[in-house]
Amino acid sequence: MNKKDVPTKKVMPNTKLRKARESHGWTQKDVATRIDLADIRTVSRWERGVSFPSAFYRQKLSTVFKLSLEELGLASSAQDQIELPVVAVEDNQRSEMLSRIPHFLTSFIGREQEVERLCGLLKQSNKHIITLFGAGGVGKTRLGLQVVTQVSDDFSDGVGFISLESISDPNLVLSTIAQELGIREHESIPLIKRVQYFLHDKEFLLFLDNFEHVLEAAPLIEDLIDPCPRLKVLITSRVALHLYDEDTFMVSPLPLPKSTQSLNPEDFMRYDSIALFVQRAKAVQPTFAMTRENVDTIVELCAHLDGLPLAIELAASRIKWLAPEALLARIRIPERLRILRNDVTTVPERQRTLYNTVKWSYDLLDQQDKWLFRHLSVFTGSVSLDTIEAFFDTGEHSELDIVNRVIVLLENSLLQCTDWGSVNPRFAMLETIRKYGLECLRKDGELEESQRSHAIFYLHIAEKAASYLTGPQQDIWLQQLEQDQTNLRAALEWLVTHKETGLALRFCEAFGKFCGLRGYWTEEQQWLRATLALPQTSESKAIRAKVLRRAGHLAYRFRDLTTARTLQEESVAISRDLADKQNLAGALSGLGWVLYRQNEITAAGHLLKESVEVARETGDAWTLANALESFGRYMHYQGDTKKAYASLKESLALSQKLLDKETTARILTTLVTIELSQGNIIQARGFAEESFKLAQELGTKPLIALTLSYLGDVALSQKAYDQAKQLFTESIVIARDLGDEPAMVKRQLKLVDVALSQDNLETVDAIIREILTHFHDWQNMPEVAAILQRYQHYAGEKKKWP
Repeated sequence: MNKKDVPTKKVMPNTKLRKARESHGWTQKDVATRIDLADIRTVSRWERGVSFPSAFYRQKLSTVFKLSLEELGLASSAQDQIELPVVAVEDNQRSEMLSRIPHFLTSFIGREQEVERLCGLLKQSNKHIITLFGAGGVGKTRLGLQVVTQVSDDFSDGVGFISLESISDPNLVLSTIAQELGIREHESIPLIKRVQYFLHDKEFLLFLDNFEHVLEAAPLIEDLIDPCPRLKVLITSRVALHLYDEDTFMVSPLPLPKSTQSLNPEDFMRYDSIALFVQRAKAVQPTFAMTRENVDTIVELCAHLDGLPLAIELAASRIKWLAPEALLARIRIPERLRILRNDVTTVPERQRTLYNTVKWSYDLLDQQDKWLFRHLSVFTGSVSLDTIEAFFDTGEHSELDIVNRVIVLLENSLLQCTDWGSVNPRFAMLETIRKYGLECLRKDGELEESQRSHAIFYLHIAEKAASYLTGPQQDIWLQQLEQDQTNLRAALEWLVTHKETGLALRFCEAFGKFCGLRGYWTEEQQWLRATLALPQTSESKAIRAKVLRRAGHLAYRFRDLTTARTLQEESVAISRDLADKQNLAGALSGLGWVLYRQNEITAAGHLLKESVEVARETGDAWTLANALESFGRYMHYQGDTKKAYASLKESLALSQKLLDKETTARILTTLVTIELSQGNIIQARGFAEESFKLAQELGTKPLIALTLSYLGDVALSQKAYDQAKQLFTESIVIARDLGDEPAMVKRQLKLVDVALSQDNLETVDAIIREILTHFHDWQNMPEVAAILQRYQHYAGEKKKWP
């Protein structure tokens, strides 16, 4: 993306704040000092309108200037500046994030001064972004991980490690960060605000590894830093990001001896490059030792490798088979040091040496090991051993051969194991090594065929998984797809790039169910748009209708009703034309809810009723269960309890037979409301407890929050006010953590119900004022507006409400 293509954001300066400062004769530094703000540039951003103070600093500014928030221009923020209180990270979540930080079996060698300096920088309150930059293979990641290990206890809310190695699209950086932090998307709130909400007042260290792949996303880092005063970001990249708040730290190669004269072998161990070589050589050959006879060779060997840690480790791994003299002889040969001219002629000399070291390791493999290495390079991120065996399960290679050859690549440091203790271990290549493998595929004319095979393979995985996401193995397949997400992305990207329309549409339809359950809605919408924009063929018409339905559903979630209606109407038309009743049932339901949102209530009812009729004709239980659930919910909203109950009970029976936990839990929550409206508290409690149990088993946070709320409804109906308040509060905490603002508002209104039941109008007033202050879109939620009006009337305080 060129800079001219990046949309600019219009900002409005805060002249009231600037004039208040100038009237006191204060500089921006004076203001920062008075409110204990470490970075005086933040005051400048506030005055220029680039960022907006948090509630904490707004209160401090009001106290210092002795002016109201209105007088300072800080009474409220624009829509994109909504703030919410953020809960602290729980101990188990913090432990989970720490456990995901990569750990190495080998010890860290040298760089004591660099580690000490970096730890010091991270402890300084005015240092927020630190970038470790340097050549590929110089050891940036390993140095960063060592630093993180030493300072992790200083960050009370946790440390998050996020590898960007397999990402090439800058637009995926934000969603990758959000996924690693456990933040789910919501249709009504931008993901950037959700991440800011999560990190707002946390003492947190974010470690972003391999940022050079996505440099255009660099401004995102400042967007995260501005509203998060205690957030620190440690970055590794081959180049600096050139951010205003960035402190750069160049990671140099390990130091080398200038001469071998007058030094004993033991004296050389104080040089980190030599110590690293010796330690790694001992790891593969325990009897190895540096002696007077080989010391000159080892020093020259490390010099040829320019002190690059990765190059040294690759060379040391060969000590098991080749003596230092044999290693040096091969590195000296010009033919062995040929550079990959196509892609790396402009990179620094140190990086060229690293490529040559990888090439040399590759050249030592036999032909079948080379073949496996080349074709493994099409995988991004990590890949399981089972997947490798399945991918290469051809007549030429037995499973045992594949396992043995994977071990060879591990021994040659061309492959890494990411979870050795697992029954089904996963493996990954360093990106530099993977790119070399891709270059080998290209030179041998195998690249396109191998990448297409990879894309088709993951298409089949996605389609197979989709068939299990509506049954008892939902949780298992969700976990597998989560682990394979980088490869799934790469496969879909290849199909879209190569305009494989039919295959790309199939992939979107299968992958969409996973994205929907996990809440990866923004990413899914990007794929759907790109795929639907491909040249269409008559053969792909049927699958296009299904993808149109998915795109329409997402547009509805994002409240783009005009687009949602267009997409669903086209899906309905194609499905009618092709007599595809299964997709037609879903599209009719989707279109019905769009019309309902657009206040075409009667037309919506006709479509939802037709959806049930068409679904019955398909004979597909899952399709019918969902159509019945939609129609039952509609009838409940219309006040026809009898029809709603009948539809939902039939839907429930079908989903329970399918063992679909997610659908069953949703149906049960609606039944809770119906039973409570009929005064059947015992039945309602049974439904609520069952739905909560299913949500816990599936482990889906939005579903857990939803079912907690309905348990609270039951407790409230039983006048167990303390229990109801606790359940509603737990639901609110999860919703807030997810950034699900509408759900949070609805459950805050549940707390109002509790307060009203106890005649505590003061609490009612406080909660509703908080909602109206923080949630600016409540007018677009009719159910919330209606509840607010009812409470206004009940409290007799209508004149006081905004």
